[in-house]
Amino acid sequence: MIYHLRQFIIITLTMFAPLSYSQERIIIAGGSITEIIYLLQAQDELVGVDMTSTYPPEVKSLPQIGYWKQLSIEGILSLKPTLFITWQDSGPSPIFAQLATADVDILSLQRVPNDLTLLFSNIEKIGDRLHKSEQAKQLISAIASDVAIVEDKIVQEDHAPNVLFLLSMSGVTQVAGKNTVADSLITLAGGNNIATHNNYKNYSSEALIVANPDVIVVTSQSIDAIGGIENLAQFAGVNHTNAWKNKRIVLIDQALILGMGPRVGQAVNTLYAGFYP
Repeated sequence: MIYHLRQFIIITLTMFAPLSYSQERIIIAGGSITEIIYLLQAQDELVGVDMTSTYPPEVKSLPQIGYWKQLSIEGILSLKPTLFITWQDSGPSPIFAQLATADVDILSLQRVPNDLTLLFSNIEKIGDRLHKSEQAKQLISAIASDVAIVEDKIVQEDHAPNVLFLLSMSGVTQVAGKNTVADSLITLAGGNNIATHNNYKNYSSEALIVANPDVIVVTSQSIDAIGGIENLAQFAGVNHTNAWKNKRIVLIDQALILGMGPRVGQAVNTLYAGFYP
């Protein structure tokens, strides 16, 4: 977390007194949405979250409703929500009609494209729905300021490094292509994502060797799972890349690079520091 977002948190804790609106019972399906709720100081209204909601750490004490793509209406209704906030492409698709039938208000948010414009729009919508419009405006300003700090540094750099993001989950390793959060963050941080396919594609050692990235980005969770960064060479082809030879492996928390959330400034700053050491 960098300067302006940290200052925003201090301000929201000290300046915004609670108003007399009726308390909601909110369930969230979407990790970055949950982060927004906490930064808007609406976490006292949360009664449940999905499994991608891992930050801040205290969210882990809340009941879980499963994965946002595989939701159970019974699990959601058992928590007696008054408001359900999620992505428009959450699933299964009948979940929205089932919630409406149960008189649960729904705020469904657009998830793509993965850019700052959409992030700021979603923060505004959440702020309006929870009567926290002013806090939402200040949060947007703080995020924009933190990203601008990195943008000002990037213009002083001569050459954008070629970057590849490897995602290893459940024994499957994939490469992030275009139209992914990782691609957007790499670009914001001044890197060039050399993967040209759309979305995620299964890892190929041959393609990795041909691409020969200057920098490889991996999640810290993936590195923990394989027992340390030195074991990254077990992925065929990695040790043939400039990134490995020059020790240009950048670690980033999974939650930061898989969701375009309010900590985007922190994500971009982490990547920039690895791209331009």
